[in-house]
Amino acid sequence: MSSIPDKVKQLIAKEKILVVGTSHRGIANVSPRTAFHVDQNGAIYWLEIFQHKTFRNVSKNSWCSIAIFDKKKLIGYQLKGKAALVTDRKIKSQMTMTIIDRLTRLHRQRILRQAKNRRPNIVKFSAKLVFSLNPNELADSPVMVDANNESLRAADLQW
Repeated sequence: MSSIPDKVKQLIAKEKILVVGTSHRGIANVSPRTAFHVDQNGAIYWLEIFQHKTFRNVSKNSWCSIAIFDKKKLIGYQLKGKAALVTDRKIKSQMTMTIIDRLTRLHRQRILRQAKNRRPNIVKFSAKLVFSLNPNELADSPVMVDANNESLRAADLQW
C-alpha cells in the first residue's frame, strides 16, 4: 500500500475536514467528513453514521475521491482510491473509539446524538492516486500513484 505524502497528511491534520466524493450509476455525491482518522499506513477511516448516499454509493462502487484544501493559501489535494465498509468487529470498535476520542467535547456530543445510540459504520479509504489542486501545478499529473496495475490504468484515464 502506498502512503499518502506527508504534505497531504499535514494538510489533513491542519484543516480537520475532508470532502468525500462518491458515485453510483453516474450520479455524483459529495459530503464533508469531520470525524475521521489517518493511520500510520496512510489509510483514512471515517465514521459513517447515516446510511444515506455515501454509504450506499461506497457499498456499490468502491472508487471514491477525497478533497482536502486550505482556502487561505489556495492549496489542496485530491485523493482517488478505494473505500470499503469495515466489517471486522475489532478494527471497527478500535477505529470508532480512536475517532470519537479525538473529537472535541462539543463535536463528540453532536456526533453521538446524531448516531442515536447506534454503533456507527466505519469506512476505510486507501489512496491509489493523489493529485494537486494547486492552481500553479499540473493538475493532470499525480503526485502519488500506488504502483499496482489497477491504479496505473486509472492514472491513464482522463479525470
